[in-house]
Amino acid sequence: MRGLPSKLCNFCWQIWYSLAKTVAEETVWEYAEKNRLNAVTVCPCIVLGPQLQSVVNTTSELLLYVITGGPNALNEMLWHIVDVRDVAEALLLVYEKPESSGRYICAPNYISTKALLELLKKTYPDYNYVKCKADAQQNSRITPISSGKLSNLGWKPRALEETLLDSIEYHRKMGNLQDVEGQAYRLPDIFRHFQAADE
Repeated sequence: MRGLPSKLCNFCWQIWYSLAKTVAEETVWEYAEKNRLNAVTVCPCIVLGPQLQSVVNTTSELLLYVITGGPNALNEMLWHIVDVRDVAEALLLVYEKPESSGRYICAPNYISTKALLELLKKTYPDYNYVKCKADAQQNSRITPISSGKLSNLGWKPRALEETLLDSIEYHRKMGNLQDVEGQAYRLPDIFRHFQAADE
């Protein structure tokens, strides 16, 4: 992608990243059917929680953008969130249970942008949170996502508040929320649809 502006390259990379995940899963299903194998996939939504690595990943960058008050308002919409520790437990569960088969959606919690901001401000009032454009998505359809298939295997995910607060505590300890001049978190390209349109 030489010669392309970095913003365009970043956007293209995000599209290819999403496409690659979809094609990889389709390839698993084709191979499993052709070879009569029992394939299992776990498909998580927005993954938050304490990280093992020191580099801020894309979904954590989204949370940091919200907390540090990114320059653009976000739409009022639903966020489907899962804790990274619960994703790990889901992967182990489907691996260990012989009755596991097919696709497992890993999205136990959801919250609106407005409710997310209220919850975070209640516990951490001193941050400069992003603005929410409350009327931007009022007529949008709510997409039902269910982790019932995982729950039927015995999966017990954490409460959303625990995930969010543990995420923030992790980033506080790592110094990712210190007010460093010139350090601004950007809204990751893959989450650009969260951004409210300019007025």
